[in-house]
Amino acid sequence: MDYCIVYLSSFLVHNDELLHIMHESKKNNRALGITGVLLYFNGSVIEVLEGKEENVKNAYETISRDSRHKHLIQLYANPVKKRYFPDWFMGYKTSTTIQFDHLKKLIPFNDNPSLQIPHKDNIILALVQLFYKNNYRN
Repeated sequence: MDYCIVYLSSFLVHNDELLHIMHESKKNNRALGITGVLLYFNGSVIEVLEGKEENVKNAYETISRDSRHKHLIQLYANPVKKRYFPDWFMGYKTSTTIQFDHLKKLIPFNDNPSLQIPHKDNIILALVQLFYKNNYRN
């Protein structure tokens, strides 16, 4: 069974620095078998990390020590029956990024933020949706 951590943070960086971080994260996550997605809007981040429990917890610990993250809040940390982003070693979206068709299929509320996701069955997507609803107009 896989493990998942979802967290929020304030993360103020320039776009070039964020792209570099994403490139490095994607490379590291691929090597560790970690998948997930990161949404970034105006200095706020929500990230989903999925994979082997030890690897996900170690990745989160590394993130928590990164001084660029402020107000880090872990929203979810539990085993999961399936990965929600199995093909994304680090899916990434900002308010200025070109829409990814595949990511749109995984995040169905991307085009319709008011779409209802059954929270009890999809807590991870529900957390991502809540973040998206609160930030997508920024």
